[in-house]
Amino acid sequence: MKHIAIIGAGIIGASIARELAIAGCRVSVFEAYEPACGASSRSMGWINASFVSRKDYYEMRLAAIQAHRELDAEFNGALEIQWTGSLNWEAREGKLDELAEELGRFGHPVKLVSRDELRTLEPELADLPPKALLMEREGTMEAGSVTRLLLRAAQDAGATILAGAPVSAIERSGTGHVVIGAAGRIPVDDVIIAAGVMTGELADKCGGKLPMNNEPGVLIETNELPFRLQHTIWSPDVHFKQLPDGRAICGNLYSGAVGDGELEDVAQRMLERMKQRLPNAAPGLKIEKVRYGVRPMPVDSYPAIGRLGSDVYVAVMHSGVTLGPLVGRLVAHEIATGEPEKMLEPFRPSRFN
Repeated sequence: MKHIAIIGAGIIGASIARELAIAGCRVSVFEAYEPACGASSRSMGWINASFVSRKDYYEMRLAAIQAHRELDAEFNGALEIQWTGSLNWEAREGKLDELAEELGRFGHPVKLVSRDELRTLEPELADLPPKALLMEREGTMEAGSVTRLLLRAAQDAGATILAGAPVSAIERSGTGHVVIGAAGRIPVDDVIIAAGVMTGELADKCGGKLPMNNEPGVLIETNELPFRLQHTIWSPDVHFKQLPDGRAICGNLYSGAVGDGELEDVAQRMLERMKQRLPNAAPGLKIEKVRYGVRPMPVDSYPAIGRLGSDVYVAVMHSGVTLGPLVGRLVAHEIATGEPEKMLEPFRPSRFN
């Protein structure tokens, strides 16, 4: 039985751990802090295949949406994915027709809707554009909760989760490796680095090259809205969704780096933009929680999945929320069988060498 070490207990690490454990591997997950404490718990949780110009990447994200639906069914709805679809006019108005045509050509169900149709779809929205894209098959989830469910399922299948066990080094040892850190020296057959924003740093320690351009972002959680939104909303200046309990989560599209003392100002500006979009909620709308996080991003914005040379395996990407279940399945198959997955070939980290 292969003993596989996975470094990182975010949604990517959790997805891979569950699939490998189900496949019969011995799995140890090393997490420096607590599961889902990084980008997985600071995400809008958008499951989408929007605005992707490369056909291979677009096909990957379409397959990922289907993988989410299959996983949702497998868990009998316990993941609480909201398949609400999204309304999106983030792009310039003159670009929307072109985007609708491009997305449709790639195979993603998308419809261009008018202002009147928008008003019918979301009667509480104000400051409506002349047109927007309706993507009915997209969804959202609370990625932190889903990550924890996947880890529990991995444990049920035999995986070991080592929280509070940062890894300081990975050494070659015969045909395998030794993972060195707070948990001691653990010999394993193979190592997968799925440590989010720390993946590049750990790759460097293994002598691999994985340039990252991690991106910061801000989310706010509000109190309960006095009405129900039917879609996830993506406007040029702000995006938001409603949770099942009526609260809303709002994200800043271009938040950038936030210095000391600036977080509250950024959050308040986001709230004011949200109030402009939802005037009937504005009088009582307030912030209940502010989340600041950094999302992992390889320098060319595409996933990096595969071997660093002939050594350790890495899996890092944005968006891990969209790609998690699919990547978990594909990576687990490669590791367990040694057979390469064709869909992953364009995204190998060797492209950075």
